[in-house]
Amino acid sequence: MKFLAILKDSLREALDTKVFYVMVGFSLLVVLLVGSIGYRPVSVEDDAHRLTERVTWFLQNFANQQNLKVVPLWSIKDFEKTQPNAEPWNTGYRFALTLEFQQEEEAKQARAVQGLSVKQIQDMMRGQFSYLKELKVSTLPSRDPKEIRYLVVSEGAKSSRARDWPHHAVLFFVVPLTLWRQPVQSYVLFWESWIINWVGAAVALLISSIITAFFIPNMLRKGTVDLLVVKPISRPALLLYKYIGGLTFMFLNTVVAVVGIWLVLGLRTNIWGMGFLLGIFSLTFQFALYYAVSTLFAVLSRSPIVAILMTCLFWFVFALLFGYGYRFVDSTRKLRGMFEAQTAAAQLEKDDERRAIKDKVPDKMFPDSVYTVADAIHLVTPRLKDLDVVTDKWILDDLTEPDSPQRKVADTAYAGFSWFEAISVTSLYIVVLLALSCWWFARKDY
Repeated sequence: MKFLAILKDSLREALDTKVFYVMVGFSLLVVLLVGSIGYRPVSVEDDAHRLTERVTWFLQNFANQQNLKVVPLWSIKDFEKTQPNAEPWNTGYRFALTLEFQQEEEAKQARAVQGLSVKQIQDMMRGQFSYLKELKVSTLPSRDPKEIRYLVVSEGAKSSRARDWPHHAVLFFVVPLTLWRQPVQSYVLFWESWIINWVGAAVALLISSIITAFFIPNMLRKGTVDLLVVKPISRPALLLYKYIGGLTFMFLNTVVAVVGIWLVLGLRTNIWGMGFLLGIFSLTFQFALYYAVSTLFAVLSRSPIVAILMTCLFWFVFALLFGYGYRFVDSTRKLRGMFEAQTAAAQLEKDDERRAIKDKVPDKMFPDSVYTVADAIHLVTPRLKDLDVVTDKWILDDLTEPDSPQRKVADTAYAGFSWFEAISVTSLYIVVLLALSCWWFARKDY
């Protein structure tokens, strides 16, 4: 029971610090920010009106610069859905694109070449409504002699899932960001992968490393350490319990942030991917390595400043230089593979076009010696960025279809990153660092 009592004291020390509650409060603020953003489905009708408004504005400005008088007014009329009560992604669309002229003669001249402009307008419409399937444009008779009409028809959406339909973000529940439109899964990917797994993780690891760097030096202060070393427990066990207390600090904060964001995103988007939750263990495991470095230098120097500086140096060398450096070098030898995956998923119509583009993609950007050195360094160094990559892959697998271009490119780019290797190599470093810390703490005379 004495071991449990020491462990309980270590956990209480981690939780009793006011900084812990500040960190939890900060995590809850991030959760509240993510939860305050809603996602409103894009309206095809509104999209069509915005397109015609932009085209009209552009033509009018161009005409003013060139002193032109013939400026047709673009507008949308007779808009209808084939299934009025269906969701936007489960219905077809039909509407008239109208070009209104000031004079009948101007409309007559435009009507003479109306058939020739169908393809150009169809290409423009397909670019604007890339999420619609089989969009076609044809000429349409008009009763008004001052206008010409085109019929725009679409059978429906390319995907029947809400998560694939473009949405507008609504900031703080009321402010729509109409210029920013993405499928719902792209918003979720942005929050989970880029903001939390990359930016948020780096900030959380840095702050937690700074805060927990004081735990062990505080234990080693004169008077405190004298009281602890006389307890009926070995010094290595005492140090390891303090180490576990620091890990608890990071683990609980990570649980609050990750689970909170996962819940609000799930409630907002109805996407409940489990890969994001695995990031809790990935981040805690990364912190275990940083905290092992901090523990070693805290025992050696009894100074939190030294522990912080050496942990930051360790992060700079092994995560920033070696981690990101290896990812960059490794990606340069996968360029052709990623291109093949992307073009195969996109199903280019012409093989000769695909082959011509492929010939411009280099096999490798660096000499073989560079890749050999990079692989050797990667083999013997902690796999900190590998853990981020694997977590990112889990998130992508939840949010993308197996046959999507994004998924195929990611499979090729992330090939070679192994969860087992990342855990085993990094664990070896943790064990060695903690063993050195325990050895020094056990032999040191306090």
